[in-house]
Amino acid sequence: MYHSVFLLQELGTIAQGLSVSRYRGSNGIFESIVNVKDLENLYIDREVEKIELSSTASIEQHRLEKNDVIIAIRGSLLKSSVVTEASAGSFAGQNVAVFRPTSLERVNPLYIAVLLRSKWMEQSLNALQRRSSTNLPSIRISDLRELKIPLPEIIVQNYASHLFSLLESHKKITLDTLKAREELTEMALIQVLRELK
Repeated sequence: MYHSVFLLQELGTIAQGLSVSRYRGSNGIFESIVNVKDLENLYIDREVEKIELSSTASIEQHRLEKNDVIIAIRGSLLKSSVVTEASAGSFAGQNVAVFRPTSLERVNPLYIAVLLRSKWMEQSLNALQRRSSTNLPSIRISDLRELKIPLPEIIVQNYASHLFSLLESHKKITLDTLKAREELTEMALIQVLRELK
């Protein structure tokens, strides 16, 4: 099946997150900061870390909006998540980049997050990977802008996004079930040990 291929920068804007240390200060305002650790799921739908910033007046243009895609550019490369109502208004930390689609009728943000997390993209990324001074894998913003994105019709993007969303929900249910079974087993062991006393 033929799909058009675009550079990521042709589908929206891309900016690096804030160097939060430059704005830290006491007696300031506590602001939510999205970091790589917040990108475990396809959606950022929970509270994120709050950091006290001395002033946010000069960084207001960096506030996250619903449907922004947050992309790890250091550490877990291209791990990506979509901003929801719960995380909108936060700021992106320095180890992530923000992709904001130009048109939601043309680009499904969840499709972009799914594609960036994929094994296919991981293989495509190997040539672009850089090493930072801390030996963490990293990718430059300029290279991120040049990533080639296969873009099917929006209905196909929506379908693929829905499938991965269902997969993530199933994975969470499975992990929760395993955790509950482990806790029950531990409780049973404790009960047996108490009876042996």
